[in-house]
Amino acid sequence: MSGFHLSRKQVRELDRRAIEEYGIPGIVLMENAGRGCAELLIRWNRDRAPTAILCGPGNNGGDGFVIARHLDIAGWPVELFLVDGFLPPDAETNFEIATKIGLTIRPIRDWQPGEGWIVDALFGTGLSRGLGRPFDGIVEAINASGQPVFAVDIPSGLDCDTGEPLGPTVRANQTATFVAPKLGFANPQAREWTGELHVVDIGAPRKLIDEYRTGK
Repeated sequence: MSGFHLSRKQVRELDRRAIEEYGIPGIVLMENAGRGCAELLIRWNRDRAPTAILCGPGNNGGDGFVIARHLDIAGWPVELFLVDGFLPPDAETNFEIATKIGLTIRPIRDWQPGEGWIVDALFGTGLSRGLGRPFDGIVEAINASGQPVFAVDIPSGLDCDTGEPLGPTVRANQTATFVAPKLGFANPQAREWTGELHVVDIGAPRKLIDEYRTGK
């Protein structure tokens, strides 16, 4: 695992610099993130159990669309459930792709616990306040489902910088975080929410990452 951690501010800054200084389109970073998560899910879900991906209104939801596409390509059964709201451009592009290839996309209110995996792609590292309705109920249903839960970048509801719940928080079995563990993951109590942690490479330049690793 990476030997350094990224704060909420550093996550935003690193993404911005990868895009603006190195010319890597944000949608490429999103593609790499989603594909890396899908590869982990395929490894764990050998029986091809159904996968429900719960997508929020931001780029975390965009990662979920990419995950769904790659699971579908590999022949894994997958359904998408989407929160109402504005999608950023890269997430919107991946939503449109998912729609055009025929993936099932339903409103989040239609999701019910069932069989197989749940992917938490609701909220990412930018969340700084507790989840209200309807998300508190969704989180409660996820945690009560008894199904294996995979969190994208960070469990929804967990504070990126402290590793403490902001309110209702997804309790994941597995978490795939991008570039490096988040600052809050250094808090031993965060493990209760993240489960096993995996770091996924999203294609950010090594030169850029080394600046954060060394603090120079």
